[in-house]
Amino acid sequence: MNSNIEKAFWLPGLAHLALGPAENWTDLKHAMTRAGESALAVKPDVYILYSAQWISVLGHSFQLDPNPSGIHVDENWHELGNLNFSFPVDVALTKRVMNFAEQAGLATKGVNYPGFPIDTGSLVFQHFFNPNGDIPVVILSSNIYCGKDDSMALGHAVSQALADSKQRAVVACVSSLSNRFLTEDISPVQDRFSSPEEDHWNQKMLTLFQSASYEEALRLSETYAKEASPEMMFKAFYWLMGVLEDKASRSAISSSSIPPAFLHHYGPLWGTGAAVLEWK
Repeated sequence: MNSNIEKAFWLPGLAHLALGPAENWTDLKHAMTRAGESALAVKPDVYILYSAQWISVLGHSFQLDPNPSGIHVDENWHELGNLNFSFPVDVALTKRVMNFAEQAGLATKGVNYPGFPIDTGSLVFQHFFNPNGDIPVVILSSNIYCGKDDSMALGHAVSQALADSKQRAVVACVSSLSNRFLTEDISPVQDRFSSPEEDHWNQKMLTLFQSASYEEALRLSETYAKEASPEMMFKAFYWLMGVLEDKASRSAISSSSIPPAFLHHYGPLWGTGAAVLEWK
């Protein structure tokens, strides 16, 4: 791994984790709390965040507002309440990432205007990892038309920018594994995976992550995307591999340089596959 990266995380991002009664989805919430405390313990200079819930169409978007702030209501679960937010963005590092991405042939676009919507996943991350809103963040979008190769190239642009800046970073992607919601109203104790097959494929991928078998995970990724319907077709995985593999290509990785993942918790979250993973 890039020596500037202290830790990396894979996280769920539904609003239920940051809002609602404390007794709901307690195992997942405790796992998110532990992961957030682990990240804060290394005192990073910056967080790098890829959220599968920030969907862009015309290339890759980057947050350039130096201090996004406001009130967010989730578009699906507005009854849960509001997410208030205010946090700093590392604009200089963001522009470095954009520069390396452009050198790799990727289309980039910076956004900076009052009221630009911050997605729920990014704010759930802030809730657990940046509760005081004092650690600068770089936030990247998930381009709906971006495939495996370009997603890995975007991740490698992050790694290059960090090496160039010499900042100590914690990297995180917010993405469900399987991503089909239950279609009826449930209580937390009624939660379950949308299908046993999706649970099976999620666990298969998690086993590969925990054994550092990333080449095999990459080989199976397209099949996994078809069988389990992961959020944004598993783009977060490709991006994260591009970040963690210090010499990533557009199509392959060398697993020997990436450590195994530690699984804090895996379980259903309104039918989706929610995993809290940490790379140390």
